[in-house]
Amino acid sequence: MNIYPLIKTQSPPGTGQLMLWFWLKIMAVFVALVFVLVIRVPGQIRGYVYHIFREAARAQAMISTRHMLTLSDGHFLVRYYPGDADSARLVLKAAREFYPLVARDFRFSAGKKILLVVHPTRESLNASFGWPASESAMGVYWAGVIRVLSPRAWIDARDPQKVEEVFVGSGPVAHELTHLVVDYLTRGNVPRWFTEGVAQYEEYRLTGFRFAGTGDFAGQPLYDFGEMERNFDELPNQTLAYWQSLAVVEYLVEVYGEESLHKILAALGQGRDMNGALQQVTGRDLDRFAAGFRSWLGQKL
Repeated sequence: MNIYPLIKTQSPPGTGQLMLWFWLKIMAVFVALVFVLVIRVPGQIRGYVYHIFREAARAQAMISTRHMLTLSDGHFLVRYYPGDADSARLVLKAAREFYPLVARDFRFSAGKKILLVVHPTRESLNASFGWPASESAMGVYWAGVIRVLSPRAWIDARDPQKVEEVFVGSGPVAHELTHLVVDYLTRGNVPRWFTEGVAQYEEYRLTGFRFAGTGDFAGQPLYDFGEMERNFDELPNQTLAYWQSLAVVEYLVEVYGEESLHKILAALGQGRDMNGALQQVTGRDLDRFAAGFRSWLGQKL
């Protein structure tokens, strides 16, 4: 699951409950299967299994949101609740603007329409994942589906032009579309810290938005790459963790070239772990790559 820092919706009531429970049971079986295969089978086979799981989860999301209102075009389905039509149109407009750019940059083409679900409140977004109400994300990508907090829930402006300007410039759509593309390219075989770094890198290229600047962390100890790999979402300073993941991608591109990023994603998609992908593309294992990153960053700070 990939979260735009700072979203969820209550489960739909009524006739869909039995079907929802059925799909949840099916997904539980797939999760158990994926867990076993991740441990016991080669990476390429894991990728095929993950593909099946992701498409099953996506199908479940399509079913569980079918009661919602829908906007659609050739690339997207935007599901939303009554009263959020303006927000849904804005989400669709942002998706239309950013998707061709992200797809171009990563040489990607979606085989199916991308589902975006607009949640009217943070509480409803959090509820869709069973999160506490205190979670404050504005967007979440998971298993082929992007969930977005309605712009009217967090943008304090009444002028529609101003709302659009803020949403396009600092909203989650470019970030979450990048997560989707990375997930499909790697078949889900990507560390959390790396997909966050790539998503922030692309978002900054397209919108100019970044969570924090380099100078904000001068003198602070960085997280060990092993920590980043194992417990990215539990690291106590999430702002530092996100900033560091972006800095690593910027280092990769500056020192090894833009093409190295695409080659690493391809290697991950072939089933290599991050250490193997780095060795294949940069000639350095994770420890030597980390040492080079720290030396490079020391010159920047």
